[in-house]
Amino acid sequence: MVQTTSNGRTQMRSKSSRPVVQSGRNGDILGKQDYDQRLSDKILAAFNHAYASGAHKVANRLREVLADVERGARGRHDRRSRGAVSQADLWIGFIEARNGYNALVASNDSPPENVEVALDSMKEAYREWADS
Repeated sequence: MVQTTSNGRTQMRSKSSRPVVQSGRNGDILGKQDYDQRLSDKILAAFNHAYASGAHKVANRLREVLADVERGARGRHDRRSRGAVSQADLWIGFIEARNGYNALVASNDSPPENVEVALDSMKEAYREWADS
């Protein structure tokens, strides 16, 4: 099904109503899908999972790939306020804060005020990541 949007762009939609072909006056190439954003989202999700589960070697390789994809996508409009590599760095900050908190909780001799500070640090790191 072909539709014309309010900004004059023509979109071909699949049965799931997702745009599959875009063309129009913005210089889009007919038949070329805009995969870069979705690709970086998927790589970022894989990075987040790898880093959180302790597969740091894999996470580092995925971060390099993410940086390559982001460099290739420069100049195009990005819907996020931060790039994917920046989001990956914020995720690392959250995981490191989480691991520090968990280590203090697991240690029975940690002063309660240290545990409280670590918890606040973990919460703040998560907020920064979630707001990016």
